[in-house]
Amino acid sequence: MASDIVSGAALEMLAALEEVLRKLEIDFYLVGALARDIALSANPNLAPQRKTNDVDVAILLASEQQFYQAKQALLETGHFTAHETESIKLFYKHAVELDLLPFGGIENEYRETQLEQPRLFVIDVPGFKEVFPEAKNYSIGENTLMVCPLEGLVLLKLIANDDKPGRTKDITDIVHIISVYFELKDMEIYEEYIDVMEFYSTDDTDYLLLVSARVIGRRMGDMLSNSEQLRERILSILDRKTTGLYWPEMAAGIRDVHQ
Repeated sequence: MASDIVSGAALEMLAALEEVLRKLEIDFYLVGALARDIALSANPNLAPQRKTNDVDVAILLASEQQFYQAKQALLETGHFTAHETESIKLFYKHAVELDLLPFGGIENEYRETQLEQPRLFVIDVPGFKEVFPEAKNYSIGENTLMVCPLEGLVLLKLIANDDKPGRTKDITDIVHIISVYFELKDMEIYEEYIDVMEFYSTDDTDYLLLVSARVIGRRMGDMLSNSEQLRERILSILDRKTTGLYWPEMAAGIRDVHQ
C-alpha cells in the first residue's frame, strides 16, 4: 500500500490538507519526492527505505486571492505555521515541511505564479497544468489522493533541471525511473506499446531501458498535446543532452505522438 511508505506525520498532514482543500473545492495532486516514492511503491521491492517528511503539492487555483484563502484556512486549523519569507511554504506541527505550488488560472503569461505576500515571491510552474489530467488516485491512509504519474515526474524534473542545472538529483531520479519503469509497467507496455518493443533488438543489453525511455516519451507527448511551446522546450532540453542513451529515445517518443 502507498500509505506504508508515508510517515505517520505526513499522513496526518495530508488528511488535514485534504479536508481543508476539499471544503474550498480546490483540486490538488502530489508531486516531488513523495509522489515518486508512492508511484514506485506499486512494486514493494522498489519502495524507499527512508520516509520523507518534505511534501510538495500542486494546487489548481484561479487567482492569487484564492491562494491566500487556502493558506489562511490551513493556518486556522492550528496545525500549520507559515514560513517567514517563502509564501508557498508551511510547516505541519513542526514535523512536516509542505510546499504549495499554485498553477492554473493564477499563472501569468510566462507560466509563472507571482505572490505578493508576505513579500514578492515568484515560482515557475510550467508542466503542472499539463500533468494534472494524468494524475493517478492512490489510497493513502484513510484518504484517496491524486499523485503525479512517473512520466509526469520525468517531465517536471526535466524542466526543473533545465531551470537549475545544478540540481543533478533530478537527472539521477529520471535515470532511476527509466531503470525500473519496465518492471513497474510491463503489462501496460505489452498491451499499449507493443510496437515500441519492435523498434529495438532484444540482443541489445539496454533493450528494456530503450523501450522504457521511448514509452515515457510517448506518454509525455500525450500530456503535451495541447501545449506546443512547452513541447518544443522539452524536445530542446532532450536534444541538447549529449550523454546517456535515454534522451534521444524520450525525444523520439514525443515525436511519435506528433508526427
